Amino acid sequence: MKSLQFIFQIFSAVFFLMISSSLLAESARDIMIKVDKISKESYTSAVQKMKLSTCKYSVAQKQMRCAENPRIKVIESVQKDTGVDNKDSRSIAIILEPVSDKGIGMLTYDYDAPGKDSDTWLYLSALGKVKRMIASSEESDESGSFFGTEFSIEDMESQKIDDYTYKILEEGTYAKQPVWIIESVPTPERARKTRYGKTISWIDKERFIILKANLYNRYGKLYKQLIMRDVEEIDNVWVSRKVTMNNLSTRRVTNMELLSVAFNMEVPDEFLTQRTLTDFAFRERNLNELRTYIK
Repeated sequence: MKSLQFIFQIFSAVFFLMISSSLLAESARDIMIKVDKISKESYTSAVQKMKLSTCKYSVAQKQMRCAENPRIKVIESVQKDTGVDNKDSRSIAIILEPVSDKGIGMLTYDYDAPGKDSDTWLYLSALGKVKRMIASSEESDESGSFFGTEFSIEDMESQKIDDYTYKILEEGTYAKQPVWIIESVPTPERARKTRYGKTISWIDKERFIILKANLYNRYGKLYKQLIMRDVEEIDNVWVSRKVTMNNLSTRRVTNMELLSVAFNMEVPDEFLTQRTLTDFAFRERNLNELRTYIK
């Protein structure tokens, strides 16, 4: 009888652990759904100006310092939700500085449907040509880079909830904020397309925004680290004024600073097309109108 009771206790414990694990996984997914909802539904369109500074770095006395003169780019971008229920999006980014890169642009169509890849086109102003880009796990860091920075094209795309499974690793604090630390692992289908094997994110419990993320390669090694700083609310949208992407593999870092931004203005559909990349007059005419909203 005691043996039977012991077996029952073990079975009950295992069953409880299975149920707890299932609830924990569901909870992690629910949290990430809220994060996705906050990031996607806080606004329907945006225009922003940002500065990106990239350099090779060294570490001395626990301080990171540029080991070379940083490459600085000033970029203007416009984004708009599209598609059914505004779940897809289109965005365009144009380099303003330096003069040698002025006019280089990138157009991206991002889709909400699981497994559907984004469409990206790069315009090289010096050649006057538009090039279709395919971001895949086989690309080098440079070819898949967002304008030569340590942000990849994949980093700039929105993560699709159904492309990952989630697990809460622990709870704690980060930057004096209570957080969940959540692991996101790509599904087998997504794993064939991404260079990341998993991502561990520090999620602000109060605002449901990502404050920090560690990105691991497909071999389980820490590859990049994303840090969000100077988070503030602008027009009811939580915005990070400063974002750092540290590539631990190349020992290069990019600091992105948001100079100005505006939300929820009218953006013509025809503006978010390849014509904006190639037609300077058309682009400037529309941008001049959108710039009036920038704060």
